[in-house]
Amino acid sequence: MIGVLFFLSHCSTKKNTPINRAYHTVTSHYNINFNGKEALKAGEKSLYENVKDNYTTILPIYPYPAKEELSSSLSSFNRAIEKASKSIYKHSIFIKGKEYVRTMDDAYLLMGKAYFHKQDYMQAQRVFSYIISTHKKGNCKEEAMIWLVRSYVRQSYFPRAEAMLNEAHAAIIPLKSKKYNRLFHAAAAEYYLTAPDGDKQMAIDHILDVLKNKPSKKFRNRLYFILGQLYESMELTHDAHQYFLKVIKGNPSYELEFNARMHLASNYDGTPASKAEILKVLNKMLKEEKNREFRDQIYYAISEIARIDEDQKEQIKNLRLSVSTSTSNDFQRSYSALKLADIYFNSEMYPEAQAYYDTATVSLPRNYPNYSNIIKKNKILTDLVTNLNVIYTQDSLQRIAALSPSARTVWVNNMVNNYIRKENEQKKAEADKELAIQRALGMANVNVTNPTSTTGKWYFYNPTLVTAGRTEFIKKWGTRKLEDNWRVSNKQQISFDDLTAINEPANAYDDDDDDSDSTRTKRENDPKKPAFYLQDLPLTAAAKDSSDGKIANAMYNAALIYLDLLGDKEKGNNMLEKLIQRYPKHQYTAPSLYLLYLNYSKDKNPKAEEYKNIILSQYPNSDFAKLIIDPKYNEKLLAEAEKLKKKYEETYIAYSNKQWTKTVALADEALPVCNDSLLKPKFLYLRAIAIGQTEGEKTLKEEMLRITSLYPKSEVAGLARLFLDQAPSSGTKSTSKLDEKNAKNDDSKELFVVSPQEQHFLIMLVNVHKIKSTIQDIKGDIAAFNREFYSLLNINISSIYINQNEQMLTLAKFKNKETALEYYHNIIESEKFYAYNKTKAIVTYVISASNYTSYYNHPDERHLYESFFKQHYLNDDK
Repeated sequence: MIGVLFFLSHCSTKKNTPINRAYHTVTSHYNINFNGKEALKAGEKSLYENVKDNYTTILPIYPYPAKEELSSSLSSFNRAIEKASKSIYKHSIFIKGKEYVRTMDDAYLLMGKAYFHKQDYMQAQRVFSYIISTHKKGNCKEEAMIWLVRSYVRQSYFPRAEAMLNEAHAAIIPLKSKKYNRLFHAAAAEYYLTAPDGDKQMAIDHILDVLKNKPSKKFRNRLYFILGQLYESMELTHDAHQYFLKVIKGNPSYELEFNARMHLASNYDGTPASKAEILKVLNKMLKEEKNREFRDQIYYAISEIARIDEDQKEQIKNLRLSVSTSTSNDFQRSYSALKLADIYFNSEMYPEAQAYYDTATVSLPRNYPNYSNIIKKNKILTDLVTNLNVIYTQDSLQRIAALSPSARTVWVNNMVNNYIRKENEQKKAEADKELAIQRALGMANVNVTNPTSTTGKWYFYNPTLVTAGRTEFIKKWGTRKLEDNWRVSNKQQISFDDLTAINEPANAYDDDDDDSDSTRTKRENDPKKPAFYLQDLPLTAAAKDSSDGKIANAMYNAALIYLDLLGDKEKGNNMLEKLIQRYPKHQYTAPSLYLLYLNYSKDKNPKAEEYKNIILSQYPNSDFAKLIIDPKYNEKLLAEAEKLKKKYEETYIAYSNKQWTKTVALADEALPVCNDSLLKPKFLYLRAIAIGQTEGEKTLKEEMLRITSLYPKSEVAGLARLFLDQAPSSGTKSTSKLDEKNAKNDDSKELFVVSPQEQHFLIMLVNVHKIKSTIQDIKGDIAAFNREFYSLLNINISSIYINQNEQMLTLAKFKNKETALEYYHNIIESEKFYAYNKTKAIVTYVISASNYTSYYNHPDERHLYESFFKQHYLNDDK
């Protein structure tokens, strides 16, 4: 007993005695710290095995996988942090600001490294800073300084990184430690390669210093490769060549060796003999089965030889092959596609450029240089190509429509027969391919078209079949990211403010994979039937006019893109001249003439006078003629537009503050002088709401009818129609409260349905007379709540009057009942909305998409939803 007590007394971390220090040092070092370091090693091994390098850019000194790719390593890093924390908690003797157990700084360093590899750089920074400030005489201070530099670099705190780099240099260099020198110079090279004002030559110098301190073979080969890339970027071809050769001689991984050979090919000296030798090697590599997945890089290397020889035709040919043969290397596919797109763009071959920009952006990482400019350029070209395709398509349809009925029938029959012939050829080719695969693999008895077959080899264990399947997929769908709704090409979120579909929200928010526009007439979708080819032909005068309208609109839009976004005056002017020649009396003729006048005037081209005279003679009262006569006319127009805009803002503020009489007065002032087709219906809408508040629902209904008849396509017309659809007719009798109560349970069951897995909305019924703030203020409070607690959800907010006293706010959309209810409880219990809900100034419900439709279409029965909500949402939730 005495011995046990004596032993336990010396295990205390409160007493600083030699025995205590020795016990805690030995126990922590050989037990907890050891296990933690093993966990860290396992995590690092898993991390570096799974990371995929992008060889199209200069490799980083250390590879950093994307955060979502850390999952396989996280458990090891978490275990390392847990062990380090346990070691500190159980064994640290920290008295009066001093640590007496020598292994504690090892535990802190272990913890910091684990946080760093988890990419929690802020937490890692704190740990390394603590080691430097607290364990000044420990054995880990210098290494902590190096890791702190790397933490600053990863967070882009470059001034801090540079200052700490200088401190580390002063502390480490005198020690003459190979380990610390390797780590220091590697961190310094990383800094100079990452910092915006980094110096490549300084990076090279530090990499050479790392190599002097005998790094591991794997790290040495990586550094050789980086040196080759750096010298290549500095156009020091001979030096680059030497280091790529060192990579190959260093017995590296096959991937690194392969890429070194590719760089050697692109750094040839331009002599015929050298070119012939390199092409011989590259063509041999193309034929080798082991290089099948690297063919995209081989073709890119061949394209680089053509680039150096200034053979653009050959360069384009091999870049196209690089893109088409790329199977798994998204970096190379994007890089080759961008190179090709840039060539086409600079050659003003915009449709071809758009196709390859589109290919590149599918898998282009967000941190790619000039990412935003590439995306912007692709969008511009997509818009241009869309308009050019409209012109081409409508011209083709008109040409076929102009044929005689017999000639048109012959054309249709040819189209049907050609489709059937190609389909049969494709089926035969697929059958031949399948048979060849079966013979090659000795699997003639296996039905490879059925991956669920219980005999033979499973489809996904057969790389040949997988590759063939992927090729067929790309042929049909193109290159798509692995994500939800991959069939949908345009995944931009539909705004809930589009109230034209609000009467059928269940359909409006359906994530259907068919992104084509619906039509009233059923379309023929079978290419084997003549109707498929005849259905779009403009065979009537009205259809011909519609087709001409599409062409003129597309020509004008394309001209604007050429002129304003691409800066291609020649193509823009040519398109405008084609438009006015083809459609001399179209609505776009006058603006096209004026644009031509301006463009030719800037170039002092005599054509400017010609177009000026046409405008003055044929459009003497137009704004364009007035602009030519009075150059300051545009300033007057802008001043009037600005004045009207301010008047609308003033009217809207009065409306938001529920100053109904003032709203009507301001709208009445503006409407007689307002010629803006966008603002005028908005003035009318604000006036209608305000006058409805003062004169009653009948007047409100009349004003809404006026808006829908005068401006049926305006933005507010949808709101007006919504009100009219749900407004009670004059013959509607109000239901007594007693009848409502008696019928409530039965009616709510028939009207509303329980759909917990359906998409849900959250609605807030706001009594405008009970709230002190405005609807805009409440929307702002909701937006602030969402930013703080639900920043990852894209929650759209819309509002509309549902009667004279209430506006309904709709928050959309939530995946199902459960997620919507969670949001409901959090927002009604929040500081901003608790009082509103308690006083019933705002009544909040969760509602499914289908019930939302019923709620809107049955205004007299909306009161039934309260009991339905309590029974099926609040009671179930409890």
